Amino acid sequence: MTAAQRLNNLDSARPVAGSASREYLTGVQALVRLPLAQLERDRAAGLRTEAFVTGYPGSPLGGYDMALDRAKVGDHGVRHVHAQNEELAATSIMGTQMLDGFPHDSVDGVVSFWYGKGPGVDRSGDAFKHGNFAGTSKHGAVVILSGEDHEAKSSSVPYQQEFAFEHAGIPVLYPGSVAEFLDYGLHAVALSRYSGCWVAMKLVAPLCDGGEVIDPAALGVPVVPEGLEIEGKPFSKATDFNFFPVLNVGTEARLYNERHEAVLAYARANGLNTVTQKGPNDRIGIVTAGKSHADVRAALSNLGMDDSYLSEQGVRIAKVGLLCPSDTTFFRDFATGLDLIIVVEEKRDFLERQVAHAIAGHSGARIIGKHDLDRRRLFPVEGGMDIDIVTKGLARVLDPLVPMPAKGKARLSSIALADTAPPPKLFTSRTPNYCSGCPHNRSTKLPDGQIAWGAPGCHVFAAIMEQPERRIEAMTQYGGEGLPWIGLSPYTSKKHIVQNIGDGSYYHSSNQNIRYAVTTGQRMTFRILYNGVIANTGGQDYASSNSIEKLCRRLEIDGVKKIVLATKDPSAYQRRHLPDNVALRQPDEIPAALKELEKVDGVTVLIYDGDCANERRRRQKRGLAPKPVKFTVVNEDVCENCGDCGRKANCMSLQKVETRFGKKTQIHQSSCNQDRACVEGDCPSFVSVHVKEGTGPGKVALPDIPDDMADPVRPNLDRPYSIYIPGVGGTGVITLNAMLAQAAMHDGLNVKTYDQTGAAQKWGAVLSSLIVSHPDTEIIGNKVATRSADLYLAADMVAGAEPVNLKVCDKARTVAAVGTDILPTGEMIRDVFFQPDATGIRDYIATHAMPGGTVTTPALTIAERLFGNYILSNMVTVGAAYQAGYLPISAAAIEKSMEAAGSAAKSNILAFRAGRLSIADPDRLAGMMESGQVTLADRFAETSPVQSIVETKVTPLMSRLSGLPDDTTALVAELAADLVIYQNLSYARRYTERLSQIAEITAERAPAQADRLVRLAAKNLHKIMAYKDEYEVARLLTDPVFETRLRKAYPGMVGMSYNLQPPTFRWLSPARKVEIGGWFRPALSLLARMKTLRGTAFDPFGRNPARRAEREAVKWYEGVLETVSDRLTLANADTCAKMIALPDDIRGYEDLKTESLARAKIKATDLTEQL
Repeated sequence: MTAAQRLNNLDSARPVAGSASREYLTGVQALVRLPLAQLERDRAAGLRTEAFVTGYPGSPLGGYDMALDRAKVGDHGVRHVHAQNEELAATSIMGTQMLDGFPHDSVDGVVSFWYGKGPGVDRSGDAFKHGNFAGTSKHGAVVILSGEDHEAKSSSVPYQQEFAFEHAGIPVLYPGSVAEFLDYGLHAVALSRYSGCWVAMKLVAPLCDGGEVIDPAALGVPVVPEGLEIEGKPFSKATDFNFFPVLNVGTEARLYNERHEAVLAYARANGLNTVTQKGPNDRIGIVTAGKSHADVRAALSNLGMDDSYLSEQGVRIAKVGLLCPSDTTFFRDFATGLDLIIVVEEKRDFLERQVAHAIAGHSGARIIGKHDLDRRRLFPVEGGMDIDIVTKGLARVLDPLVPMPAKGKARLSSIALADTAPPPKLFTSRTPNYCSGCPHNRSTKLPDGQIAWGAPGCHVFAAIMEQPERRIEAMTQYGGEGLPWIGLSPYTSKKHIVQNIGDGSYYHSSNQNIRYAVTTGQRMTFRILYNGVIANTGGQDYASSNSIEKLCRRLEIDGVKKIVLATKDPSAYQRRHLPDNVALRQPDEIPAALKELEKVDGVTVLIYDGDCANERRRRQKRGLAPKPVKFTVVNEDVCENCGDCGRKANCMSLQKVETRFGKKTQIHQSSCNQDRACVEGDCPSFVSVHVKEGTGPGKVALPDIPDDMADPVRPNLDRPYSIYIPGVGGTGVITLNAMLAQAAMHDGLNVKTYDQTGAAQKWGAVLSSLIVSHPDTEIIGNKVATRSADLYLAADMVAGAEPVNLKVCDKARTVAAVGTDILPTGEMIRDVFFQPDATGIRDYIATHAMPGGTVTTPALTIAERLFGNYILSNMVTVGAAYQAGYLPISAAAIEKSMEAAGSAAKSNILAFRAGRLSIADPDRLAGMMESGQVTLADRFAETSPVQSIVETKVTPLMSRLSGLPDDTTALVAELAADLVIYQNLSYARRYTERLSQIAEITAERAPAQADRLVRLAAKNLHKIMAYKDEYEVARLLTDPVFETRLRKAYPGMVGMSYNLQPPTFRWLSPARKVEIGGWFRPALSLLARMKTLRGTAFDPFGRNPARRAEREAVKWYEGVLETVSDRLTLANADTCAKMIALPDDIRGYEDLKTESLARAKIKATDLTEQL
């Protein structure tokens, strides 16, 4: 892409001055401002009010409570109460409006806010109805902040709440932008205070999770109607908390006949329902509300229908801000003269019914919405709606009625092309997974034959895992855990079920489920996953202060027959006063414990005591919890890359690193939460590092990257510029998007954002949209639409290769910046044989961008090597995009926005510069990355004796291999030298002689394949001969290179210990390792020197079945090589290569190795038949 293509007018890309009061706010941040802004206005009006905020967290308002606390709203007259559940919160709010009947010398009224999501609204329905019937105090108000998850991104079912609010007689306002969160929020308070109604705000996820630049100084001032009369009497509100039967009918009459009339009067006085587009000869009307109004405007713009065109063609548009009660007068006036009304709304037809009811008998206009005039589906009921859906729906209706502009035809063709293009599934997907060290990796395991159910919470991710030992087969709503078994158990032959339940859900409401199960005589096990926080919504502490001891005593009182408490440290509970029916177990005993509980005739409970790993890490960083003094590392030379640790721990920090001996497991220390479940893998490669308190992995010295790179020519902002960012949940993608938005604001630009997260926050794909424009150019929507991306910023290639994401790309418009390293997916952690095609993924993404318009950078490698922190990889990718001329935001503004990162500001800025350098001067960057070691273990390092052995002992053995390429000769020589150290010179000679036969045969029969086959044989013969028995493991664990690098990596290291399973312990406890301290090192050194006993009659380990199998495997593989030598031809060279590579699949220790060896032998037989 040339500079001319990117920029027609350089001046238009320069920063512009902006209003001093402009601010970038997310939806949640705007809601935090809301009570503060209201109290400020009340004080200016002479009112002594305070605010009461309470609720229960849940997406899309999952972080609202924490944002309130971070803002320290308590210092400004706002009391925030974390509720135990939503219904309790709603009922407590009712009390704030009883103030007029009680002494209140210090306050004139209380403005209350309830927050929650769809399930909470349903649970609170009766409390809402009672509260709304009772009304609000003289200077009080109640606003319900109702988060709606239309697409069920983080909900067990989709939600739409206006029907529930209508049922309770609660007015509903529907803001259509982040700015309207504040504007409508202030209206909601004024409306509640005026009418006496509780007022709900419909807050949809795309706006709660979105952001935009707003001007708080430009917010309107609500107009309070004066002189309202209802049936000839002045309107006045009053509270009535006496819900006595029959008498409450009068309350109902006042609500619907008087207070609702006051609501409509307020709405009319403030223009909450308004006509946003009209002309002199309108014949078509479009009615919409909230976010859908923005979608309609964007869709019409995409179709080339601007305001003048709509006026010319007779199209009228209404924006409804008050969803209920319905303003029939407004709808009748709007319908005057129209032939057709199109109602555009998400989910069910709430607005469409209101319009139809209002104009029936008053207008001949036909109404369509969810269906067209032929009863065909038009706008969907399911899921959500975006600009593309609205564009296609409106075009289908309008095309026969008004001429379609050329721009509209082109847009429709573009969408159709993206919709009809086959979505190839070439690569792996990124699905959510438990966090590193998450206790649910252990706690959700099941024994064979048992079935578990789940419910909303982090543990529900087991539903999408392919591991049967962790899967759940069914779910209930939050708070419904276990209850379906009461209905199912009498009719099934299955006698027992396991119900997973989070501790947050238990204290929310599910504790009564256990009592009910006991009362009804059930036989089932509730597995309480006790991690101390509501982890799936941000790590909130639940309302009550509880302990496991209290929990156990309560369960005993409730009638639970038996309780098993699984904990990593059972000794911590031995002196505590636990009930007699509590048994202590280790985490690895959970499956056996569940089998034990299954035999109990009654309700049983298994409690897993494991704190949330991420929250523990956060507390440690903030000094609120002791920092770890023990870290776990892998000796890569000992590692066999068998994957057993990944299968058992399911930990995302068990990542792969390329070594001289292929890929090996390495613990990703910057994401590791020190759970240590990986140590249970049947492998001796795990080493524990003990450090001084307060120390840990050594910090990487930050590189010196001056800001001396030439600025690129930035894109022209003659129209909104759309940036789409697919990334990995939990790696800072949302922070990145907010940072870029802040930077755009610093440049005086207009900006809107949207972060699609939901369950994806746990290692799934997070998709962010960022749209910037010149301040004089309006941005209508906040989500990048189909084939509308100007920049495809692929922070994660796996998510970036998803066809649903690539639909935003247009080969004539889109440029791409791609981070080419891959963070592992859950499948990659659990299956070491699964290898994604990184090159193929990169090239596939590039085919969707402009030819020559893709830049790539190894962002993860750069972040790890230069900064020791993978989180900074996103900033590296941004730097590459900027230097390529793909970002319309200045470097100065980007770095200024990074300064808000506090202590991380410098590393963020340098990571951004490193990304720039990867494009501007990659050689200079490569030189900066040369220092440092990739692995802890490397027995071929410069300080090892390998090179001297090559020169003194191995070179004479290489005479028959002299015709090999230099790099292959060096490889064989090093591996032969390693075998000298492993055993002796004779053993190395056996190796080189066998290889020389392969070299001669391949050179003669398949010369074009000779080097490939010899290299395969060299690596695999070495692997099969250098099997890792007790002597070899001891040598590798005590290798000086490993120990030196370990001390360098952990400057505060005071000792180390080995996690081993000696033969005696393996016989006594096949599933349990022993951690042996550094005092054992001399014994290991001695054992390493005893290698001469290997395979002799005096070998103390020689009779071990695994050792016998390893010795036999050497002879078996030599036979495989003989077969290859005998039958190799140019035609069957590929099959021979597969035979030679068989040892690569022989991995692990003990049973794992013998099992993989047996599979390799079967495969060898099959391949031999193909020769």
